[in-house]
Amino acid sequence: MNKKQPLTWWRLALLGMVLIAMALLAFLILADYLAERQLGNEIIKISRADEPVTFLDLQPDLDQSGADAAAYYQEALSSVPTSDLENLKKVNTFYRKSIIALPVNQFSGEINEKVAQNIAELQPVLEKFDKAAALPLSRFDIGIEQGMQVGRTRLNSIQTASFLLSLRSLHLILQRRDDAAVDSLITALKLTRVLDSYPTTILHTAKAILVANTCQDILLLLEHTQPSEKSLAKLQNALSQTIPANMLERMFFAERAYQLEMARNLLPADIASRFLQDKVPPLPERLSLPSSRWGRIRVRQASVRYLRNMAWLIAVARRPWPQPLDATAANVPPPTERSSGLLSSSAVFTQLTAETLAFIRCSVLAIAVERYQRRQDRLPAALDDLCPAYIDALPLDPYSGKELLFTNDGQSYVVYSVGANRTDDGGSIQKTDENNPLDFGLRIRLQKPQ
Repeated sequence: MNKKQPLTWWRLALLGMVLIAMALLAFLILADYLAERQLGNEIIKISRADEPVTFLDLQPDLDQSGADAAAYYQEALSSVPTSDLENLKKVNTFYRKSIIALPVNQFSGEINEKVAQNIAELQPVLEKFDKAAALPLSRFDIGIEQGMQVGRTRLNSIQTASFLLSLRSLHLILQRRDDAAVDSLITALKLTRVLDSYPTTILHTAKAILVANTCQDILLLLEHTQPSEKSLAKLQNALSQTIPANMLERMFFAERAYQLEMARNLLPADIASRFLQDKVPPLPERLSLPSSRWGRIRVRQASVRYLRNMAWLIAVARRPWPQPLDATAANVPPPTERSSGLLSSSAVFTQLTAETLAFIRCSVLAIAVERYQRRQDRLPAALDDLCPAYIDALPLDPYSGKELLFTNDGQSYVVYSVGANRTDDGGSIQKTDENNPLDFGLRIRLQKPQ
């Protein structure tokens, strides 16, 4: 028999290369499968923790057997002239600054007439918002699930409506139609409910801005009008309910739900169908699987890191204030995970939430102080005097975790938070450079006897 000839060196090299390629392919297939299952397991972990994985999970269990505000909001928002948004913002800002700077009897009659004309033309739309404000709202579809472009278009309508309502409120304050101005402010606050069903970072930010704008109008109401005790109590209650205490947690839940819907194609089919909503329209922003296995592995690994970082942020959001501020500002990643853009941006949204909560809580307290002053004919010596007749419990300052502060100088009083520098600067709420902010709150000028 002929002996087998040993393989030549080039055949050995070729065989080695084939074996290496096969091993590499097997590794990529296994790594792809493991990355897919790892991402699916993160979804299962969220579900087992009874946390929201879809927008529907974020909706409250409300009795929907009665009348609902959604239909009125849909009809009214469809009639709002969104092309006027930027102009409305400018007019609104100018109107507010003029009210602050000028006595009522020196205010331009021409401006008043122009604003009154605009309000009269849109009165039927405004009345629909008023009707909606008197009804509960179970859920409002802002269009996020049809893609951010649709959501932004509807958000534009909501912002336009909010500034229009603000303009009406300021006009009523100037006319000294005190209780009507309160009702208009309540309508503006209730409108922001339509953003609660999908409180992603974009809508979270929009709501914070709109509510802060209404709080500025409330300041002018307290300085220039004398609403009834009943109206002030109604306004105080509506303002207290505008922003939930778990606002930051809900924002992280909503952002995660949106990202999960975007990444549906990255998940194992059985996991997606089991834990995410079925029969939803495909998001235009939905991620598509890369053509290469290595690309799929990297995208899925990035999604796993995102979900783990988000789980850490949600846990941070559940801590009492000001711990969320400290944790997100430090940009400390969870164990075994590296830092990311998500953790960096979370500090900005946490700061925004703290500022919004502080502004609203200061406004609520300012209304309580005003109610006390009008009944007792003097300012309270301390905020404790407001409990329990004018407020059940004093709200906490998100920047300190302690009660908000109060001071007065005989010409005005200030309800304030220690602000981002965490130091009580005696109620100095003037704007300074960003690196050295002072206190944050509301200064209410005392009304002179008529």
